[in-house]
Amino acid sequence: MVKAPMTKNVLMQYTLISLFFIALLSYFVFGLDSLGISLISVGVAVGCDFLLSKVMGSKGPRNTMSAAVFGLIVAMSYSLGLPIMMVESIPTLAGGLEMILYPALISALGMVVFKKVAGLAGRKYVNPAAIAKLLILGLLFMPAISSLLPADHETSINLQNPLTPGSFGFPDYYPMETPTFGSTLLTCYSTSPLTPYNLGSFENPLPDVLFTMLFAKTHGWIGGFSSILVMAIGIVLFAVCRGYIKWRITLSYLVTTAVFAAVMGIIYSGAGIMLNDIILRLVFHLFMGSSIFMAFFMATDPATTPLTRLGQIIFGAGLAILTIIIQTYTGFMGGSILALIIMNLTCPILDRVGLPKASSTRIKVKLPKGKKLGDTMTTDCIRCGQCLTTCCKNLPVIVIKEAADKGNWTKVEKLGAAYCDNCGHCTFVCPARIDLKTIIVSARDKIKKQ
Repeated sequence: MVKAPMTKNVLMQYTLISLFFIALLSYFVFGLDSLGISLISVGVAVGCDFLLSKVMGSKGPRNTMSAAVFGLIVAMSYSLGLPIMMVESIPTLAGGLEMILYPALISALGMVVFKKVAGLAGRKYVNPAAIAKLLILGLLFMPAISSLLPADHETSINLQNPLTPGSFGFPDYYPMETPTFGSTLLTCYSTSPLTPYNLGSFENPLPDVLFTMLFAKTHGWIGGFSSILVMAIGIVLFAVCRGYIKWRITLSYLVTTAVFAAVMGIIYSGAGIMLNDIILRLVFHLFMGSSIFMAFFMATDPATTPLTRLGQIIFGAGLAILTIIIQTYTGFMGGSILALIIMNLTCPILDRVGLPKASSTRIKVKLPKGKKLGDTMTTDCIRCGQCLTTCCKNLPVIVIKEAADKGNWTKVEKLGAAYCDNCGHCTFVCPARIDLKTIIVSARDKIKKQ
């Protein structure tokens, strides 16, 4: 038995349970399609993980729980429907062979190339589900990433750029002021598109749009079908796994999205600045399925996000700004996927922002409570950053470890490894069960001998 606040497997279990509930409840909006996609994605991910563990041996050990989580994220970030602007030129993605083929390809590519093979380099630089989806769907039909409609929805209204009169690459459309844009959103997302106005009217669509965007959307990402549900489950997961999930990214992303969407709404408002017009666009950017699911379950991936708290806040803000810019000026309604990959690539820089500075004076730190957990094996670092906040000498522990692994003793000394006093807090909080204390003490002794 191991006494620790968290382990990687337990963290994966909690995440899997959260995703399972979202997948299960999505049945009531998308029917058996969502459950079928979930089974296919998880099955392919777990199967690839098993086969690769046989081929790679100790370099790629089997991790069924992590593979299942990855498979569910692929499924929940998959879109059902077809691009409205291309309704006559490409087949529906809502059923048939495509519904089986694309999730399977995304899951296989992400697991093999961007999880297992990338893991051999010692670090994953981009979110595996995001990059695999962008490559598989993006290279085939870029608008299909998120700007989708179910096949039985009205397709006479173009879901154009929500903030400007016309979209890049498309002809000019009529100005999308409140009634028109509200009608477009309800046509695309409402569970009853032929009779969408139950709480408001064409002139005042805001009540119906709010209800639809918050409670039940019928196109786009499966995992984003209910913003309220995703937020509730995500908040519970954050509370249970506090300290090990990077909630600052989610908070920063949502706040920045709200502020920037409001600013853009003011800039591109129709005939004068109208409050309903601004709120409508804010609600769209904040609660579209891709945005809300990504904020809670993809943007917080510990392996591909910054270590430091300040870096996480900057990451979330940058992600929000990029998402809205991409969606506003390119008409790419799944801009969050591309924005996430871009921000993932900034992490080596953001990891240096806000690093704790070693102190010769011992400081008091609040440790999470330990629990008696089952026997656990040491795994690769998941880059949760917890060891950065619990060292009694304020050492950037994981950064020192990475420098020591590379034999960069000048950097180890500069980071203050000499101040280590064997408190062992870093080992206690590490969910990967890495003996960080021994590694840092060894590095300390090494530089003292030089």
